[in-house]
Amino acid sequence: MAYNISLQIEAILEIREAFEWYEEQKDGLGYELLDEIETCYQNLTDNPLRYSFINPNYRRIKTSRFPYILIYEIEGDDIIINSVRHIKRKPL
Repeated sequence: MAYNISLQIEAILEIREAFEWYEEQKDGLGYELLDEIETCYQNLTDNPLRYSFINPNYRRIKTSRFPYILIYEIEGDDIIINSVRHIKRKPL
C-alpha cells in the first residue's frame, strides 16, 4: 500500500521552531534536523505499522540523532503527523 503523509499545523509549527533554534546554534544544523525528519517520513511510508503505540490511536517514531519524536496516526492510506515533540522538553 502506498501511504501519503500530511502534517497538522501544530507539527509544522514545531518543526519550524526546532529548525530555527538549531540554525541559531550552528549554520546548517537545522537542515540536518530536517533531513532526519525526512528520513522518518520515508520510514513511515515504507512501514507505518512498525512503530509503537503511545495510546490506542497514536504511534511514534524517533529521529536518530536529534531528541525528537513524530506522533502520528494512520487513517486508511494516510499518515497524519500530529506533533513533533522534543522528548526532553515535552515528555509524554
